[in-house]
Amino acid sequence: MEYYNQVFEPADEAVERWTDQEFEQCVFKKLDFSRGSFAGSSFVNCRFEHCTLTGVELKNAKLYDVRFANCKLTHVDFGSCNPFGFHVDFKDCQLDYTVFLNRKLKKAQFIECSLKEAYFLKCDLTGTAFKHCNLELTKFEDNNLSQVDFSSSYNLEINPDTNKLKKARFSLQSLPGLLTKHDLIISH
Repeated sequence: MEYYNQVFEPADEAVERWTDQEFEQCVFKKLDFSRGSFAGSSFVNCRFEHCTLTGVELKNAKLYDVRFANCKLTHVDFGSCNPFGFHVDFKDCQLDYTVFLNRKLKKAQFIECSLKEAYFLKCDLTGTAFKHCNLELTKFEDNNLSQVDFSSSYNLEINPDTNKLKKARFSLQSLPGLLTKHDLIISH
């Protein structure tokens, strides 16, 4: 089934299942997809607003220019999405315990998000912005973090030996997070 330019809200019962569907320029508002499945579905230029997507399955889902605002996306594996055309942006979202594996996230926006214990592995994050994000215990391994803006984020720990950091931006307060592996004591 194909859906174009529609708004989905809690009162709507238009969609019986969310797998293997096509959505273009659709808006999803205040819906709870917890532990549901978007497997095989395609989302093109869609927005999710105030939705709960905790543990949602994204196996082979296509996310092209999808924006999430004020959403809860804990325990979501974005590494299982279809990689072709993958582009997502997040604002005021809870992304704790999420996984980004082998994703191209060039120029993605993470604005005022919680990314506690998230995991970025083998991703290209060139030019991505992490603005005012909590990165507590977030792991960055084998990523291209060139030109990434971390300057306003906090609780940041990155090993410069296992990530490419050319022209990445950091605040003075986050510099100790780049030296953690050296077990140094830094005082103000």
